[in-house]
Amino acid sequence: MSRHGHLFNLAVLVALFLGGVVYAETNSSGYAKRETGLYQDVFDQNVYYEGTQYLHLERLYRSLSGKKKRALNINAFDEVPDSSFFTNRHGRVQMSTDELRKGPQVTDGPDLSAAMSITKGKFEGITPGFFVRDAKGDKYLLKFDPMDYIELSTGAEVVASRFMYALGYNVPQYTIVNFKKEQLAIAPGARVYGESGFQKDLTPERLEEFLIFIPETSDGSYRASASKILGGEILGPMHFQARRRKDTSDWANHKDLRELRALQVFSSWVNNSDVRESNSLDVYETEERKTRIRHYIIDFNSSLGARPAGPKSPSFGHEHMMDYGEALKATLSLGLWKKPWQKRWDEAHREVKNPSVGYFDNQYFDPGRYKTQLPYYPFKDLTRADGFWAAKQIAKFTDEEIREIVSTGEYSDATSAEEIEKVLIERRNLIVRYWFNQANPLDEFQLFDTGNGYELRFVDLAVRHGFEKEGESIYRIDVLAKEEKKGLHLTQEEIQTARFPIRSEWLTEHPSLDFLIRTQRPSAKDWSPFVRVEIRSVDGRPEITGIFHQD
Repeated sequence: MSRHGHLFNLAVLVALFLGGVVYAETNSSGYAKRETGLYQDVFDQNVYYEGTQYLHLERLYRSLSGKKKRALNINAFDEVPDSSFFTNRHGRVQMSTDELRKGPQVTDGPDLSAAMSITKGKFEGITPGFFVRDAKGDKYLLKFDPMDYIELSTGAEVVASRFMYALGYNVPQYTIVNFKKEQLAIAPGARVYGESGFQKDLTPERLEEFLIFIPETSDGSYRASASKILGGEILGPMHFQARRRKDTSDWANHKDLRELRALQVFSSWVNNSDVRESNSLDVYETEERKTRIRHYIIDFNSSLGARPAGPKSPSFGHEHMMDYGEALKATLSLGLWKKPWQKRWDEAHREVKNPSVGYFDNQYFDPGRYKTQLPYYPFKDLTRADGFWAAKQIAKFTDEEIREIVSTGEYSDATSAEEIEKVLIERRNLIVRYWFNQANPLDEFQLFDTGNGYELRFVDLAVRHGFEKEGESIYRIDVLAKEEKKGLHLTQEEIQTARFPIRSEWLTEHPSLDFLIRTQRPSAKDWSPFVRVEIRSVDGRPEITGIFHQD
């Protein structure tokens, strides 16, 4: 293709990635609309912010000292409250298998009782597809698999979206739809982007040309992921660093939100290397007569082993799109140093064995070193406490629940689903073990009245999930009392059970107690970071009033 052709396609892609209005109906809220796209994201994150980050004194100090900033939106019990970003779902109350399969679905997908009417097309670029209106009047964006890799991108998008919804994020509805050519119709005035970079009328001939490059199933159908268009007013992508200042519910800078930092961990699980600002969406919605801005994560067809153009390269997850550190290593080694992903690619004989799965395994996967394509500040600011919180959400998913979610990808070959399930189950365990080792995985604290006094009880999640054996860990507890402006160290004790008796005189003599708990494992020389549990006298009775996992 000529240089001018590349420029035209670049213009098309920019227009498409900036054209977020297609994702929602438009009204007029008075909120400013934000615009960004793939190329702006790359410049902002890989060039500008990466190049200037150490000109910010706070970031320079934190980099040199190794001290990270604690997330600002956690509550007194070290949890993320529900918000316009995040709703605690599976992590709070175990969802049923039907709920996990359904995810954010409000319909069963496009109604095929009549032909789907194509309203506009996106026939060029990274993710070709078109927008349709079904027999019920609902609007969808249909996206397709690359040629020779049927089920790869469509399955990944549906499966990853279900996981992200269950974890707590706002995502659009994605479903698999299979249809024949005769179930398509062209709406009056339908337009498409062509190779010239400009809109053209959608004609039957242009539609026929497009369908030539879409893979067909064994029965001659076309398979697509159908994203239901969101209702409300589109406000453009969210900012991963700053907040939307006119939104009163948006009170903290986004880089300081735990759920946004945790996207780094969750993305490493489903291998969504393309999480970025232009794959998010702020929508002004009305629900139950209340209007508010809701923040969505969208576009998951770069998850699992997929990317829109075909299978992932093994470099995804190991390097940023422009990774200066990795480039420097390669330069200094004169090209003699072989990177882990290069070793894996050689071991796989540089081929993808299953076209429906792509490149997706755990060889050389390191949960602490996973990289999305772009290096966002929230991901750099992830702390041990943030990582632990994310890991305990992932740990809630059982093997069977993972299988149920993978089934929504509707893979025609059971072997494909089994391969994905196996990698996700293994990767869950790798991620959870890593972050539990980084932090102190004690949780579910409660005060228990034994009848003869109170006990502080807790759950060691590493033991619950089988990473450590019960009775082999030691818990060292320091009891501190607060007296006006000074603190008193009452005792230090070591126990091997997850229950600690509280002396009655501590409660009667001191209205405020702190319990600092560290853990030592048989295989570790050092004690873990601490968990601080605050107990206060409330209406004459002791209550747990705060939990703090050390960052």
